[in-house]
Amino acid sequence: MIRALTLAALLMSGTALAEPKIAISFDDLPIHGVLPAGVSRTDVAQQIIDALKAGAIPPTYGLVNGVGTEREPSSTAVLEMWRASGNLLGNHTWTHPPLANTDLATYEADFLKSEPLLEKYAAGSDWHWFRYPFVDEGKDEAQRAEFRSFLAEHHYKIAHVTLAVDDWDYPEPYARCLTKHDKAALAKLELIYLQRAAEGANYSRALSTQALGHEVPYILLQHIGAFQAHMLPKLIALYKAMGFSFVSLEEATADPFYKAYADPSLPAPPRGMENILWAKGLHPPASPDNHSAELQSMCR
Repeated sequence: MIRALTLAALLMSGTALAEPKIAISFDDLPIHGVLPAGVSRTDVAQQIIDALKAGAIPPTYGLVNGVGTEREPSSTAVLEMWRASGNLLGNHTWTHPPLANTDLATYEADFLKSEPLLEKYAAGSDWHWFRYPFVDEGKDEAQRAEFRSFLAEHHYKIAHVTLAVDDWDYPEPYARCLTKHDKAALAKLELIYLQRAAEGANYSRALSTQALGHEVPYILLQHIGAFQAHMLPKLIALYKAMGFSFVSLEEATADPFYKAYADPSLPAPPRGMENILWAKGLHPPASPDNHSAELQSMCR
């Protein structure tokens, strides 16, 4: 099924295979989304860790919302497991606030609250990586620039995103369909997810080629949810079938494209490749459907 889906997606997009690269990263450690009955946060983490190892994926960053350790204290073990497996941790703020709707002092305090947790569980590694919750860099360029200065003062690098599956809302329909033992719906959910992944990869490749004239190593955003854990072996297999190889976040951001995105001490670049195209007077390609309405209605 994966090979047929991949071939169909490539034929529709017209994208040529050319040794593209992906750096996988995970947001919202230690908890994301609802859990199916009988599944724990550590079960989810172990599934992801095992899939990364089986896929020979380089050490992978998990961006941490420390509030999860307060809401579900047992989930703190996820951070221990993640580091023990050789994977890495970074900062995703404490409570996952949107920067555009938060005053800067409150946002900075929330950000700094995660540092003691990272110092404890990521000791001996480079945990000074940050990803904006909701990939929200601020309400305007003034707020964006001010917080980038704050990041630079605290010696952080930014984990930009150039590839996504819009995976954040899959855990709920997955748990519902498991509860109802609806095998047909579960199969459909998997198919939608893989289709969206293939379409998203082709979209990012087309966007990069149109905006820059070449491809960059893509940085994939995933979330540490039960459905994502279930699907990760198939997702890795899909990307490999599409010709992708896997690199670390550090290797991806060594590409010149990411210099100003990763280094907050530099002037802020355009907010993503779509904006590079708009600035040139060009239109981005049509973005894939995220199937949100269909997901919300499944197994109700």
